[in-house]
Amino acid sequence: MASRPAGVVTRAAFAACLVWAAPAACLARSITIEDFAVAIDVDGAGMLDVVETIRLRFDGSWNGIHRRIPVVYRTARGEDYRLRLSVVAVTDDRGAALRYELRQDRHYESLRIFVPGAADASRTVVVRYRVGRALRFFPDHDELYWNVTGDEWAFPIAAARARITLPGALVNLRVNAFTGPFGARERSATISVDGVRQAADEAFRPAGESPPPPGGRHVVEIEASRPLGIREGLTAAVAWNPGVIRRPSPREELLARAWDNLGPLLLAAALALAPVVAFAVLLRRWLVKGRDPATGPVVVQYEPPAGLGPAEVGTLVDNSPDIRDLMALLVDLAVKGCIRIRQTAAGGWLSRARYAFDLLVPEDRWPALPGSERVFLEALFDDRRGDPEAAASGVVSSVTSDALEHRFFKRLPDIRSAIFDGLVAGGHYVERPDHVVKAYVAAALTLGLVLAAAPFVAAAVVPRLAEAGVGILGVGAGVLTSIIIGGFGFVMPARTARGATARGAILGFQEFLTRVESHRLASLPLTPELFERYLPYAMALGVEGRWAKAFEGICQEPPQWYVGSGPVVSFDPVVFGDDLGRMSAVTATAMQSGPRSSEG
Repeated sequence: MASRPAGVVTRAAFAACLVWAAPAACLARSITIEDFAVAIDVDGAGMLDVVETIRLRFDGSWNGIHRRIPVVYRTARGEDYRLRLSVVAVTDDRGAALRYELRQDRHYESLRIFVPGAADASRTVVVRYRVGRALRFFPDHDELYWNVTGDEWAFPIAAARARITLPGALVNLRVNAFTGPFGARERSATISVDGVRQAADEAFRPAGESPPPPGGRHVVEIEASRPLGIREGLTAAVAWNPGVIRRPSPREELLARAWDNLGPLLLAAALALAPVVAFAVLLRRWLVKGRDPATGPVVVQYEPPAGLGPAEVGTLVDNSPDIRDLMALLVDLAVKGCIRIRQTAAGGWLSRARYAFDLLVPEDRWPALPGSERVFLEALFDDRRGDPEAAASGVVSSVTSDALEHRFFKRLPDIRSAIFDGLVAGGHYVERPDHVVKAYVAAALTLGLVLAAAPFVAAAVVPRLAEAGVGILGVGAGVLTSIIIGGFGFVMPARTARGATARGAILGFQEFLTRVESHRLASLPLTPELFERYLPYAMALGVEGRWAKAFEGICQEPPQWYVGSGPVVSFDPVVFGDDLGRMSAVTATAMQSGPRSSEG
């Protein structure tokens, strides 16, 4: 029994030793780049053949290394300048191929190289690759600006050097070298040009016009004069007079720049084209589906289209049940004997006129009315508890214009929906115009937000896009596209063939109402009954003044469905029309008024 506790103590002591030993093991695990030697050969076409021989010391156990080669640079114009790099081979110092993985990592090509036996040993990795667009061309010189080692190593570099071979026909060769972290201007390096040594701090001095070495090639050798620390590197800058290395043509350079900045260009092009495409697509859709069928010229009509009340007539003309159409509906119900309009106060400079509306038709007779009229009566007389005294005089219920304030506005959408639903049921529309408009407005807002947000979402994935200025373009494209889609939404509702024919007839009827005196016919005499029957239609079409003036001298008595606040000395249709206008204004204001916000 005693052996079991002893075993527990032994295991605990062993675990404690592991805990103490782990940090030491981690500290002992490191990599040192003992020598970083690069051979660069520049040909007459401007291509680079690069061979990197990297000797490493592995302390502890490792799987391999990451070699990050800078391939994307930022120009003074804020554009990307991308090198064309292709890996030829990755081997050890004996030429045996090493397994590697290549991927894009920010502005680097990242080589993940697997090194066998990388445990407490020295190993050599040889990387061969070919690079295009590595030379930069200026008006007065060509230049090779090359980050020899890279500056992303998490390990120190004991020695770094580069041997650059150039075409022998180059003249006025100038060389410089930099050491240290990214952006450093330190020149701790020695330089040799065709065997002639010079100090790095005297760089860019002409190497002379002497003939090239016997091999027919210029040789530039650069070596760091001190070890490089973590994330420090060696950079070579070599310049020469132009005329030997082939420069890319303007067309080639333009295509290369476009390819280097393809992401921002495509995004910018898509954003710039979005409003144009939206306009073209919607214009075609409007031409195909958004226009009314052709109905021919407008012919004068002496009565409104059958089955359409004043509210439907006013709505069918402009695809909108305006408050004017609702006032016409109110007067039409009065003309039909459903309600009576009473002026309870005439109003003046300091007071407004007031009105009352008496319901004369009991609710059991409403089903015979069109749907929009039933909904209107339900909204107007929502409290139909009848007054016994009023009932004795034939009044079912009564409501004042003041009582409509702060409550009737809630029922306006129901009334407008009933008007639209009646027109759709009658075959004048395939789809309600307000639904069409709302769908386009919703699409406009949605697509506008998507376009405005797209550059910022893309920039979160590709940070380069945040600096390309496409954010402002996205906002502009989103706003413009939203305006285009929303604008088309208001002209897109289309009538059916029946609706278009009815609209043409309405316009012909409006012509008659406007010029009734010039259309007097023996078969259609101007009578007080005709005046009252078509007055609501004239109100819906906005020509009630013309209609009333045509009946001066014809209508001698006020209609029974309207009671003024004072005695009637004489009746004038024009004055009566003005009274209806005031009633409409007061009632419309009351119907549309909503309660003030409690928050002010």
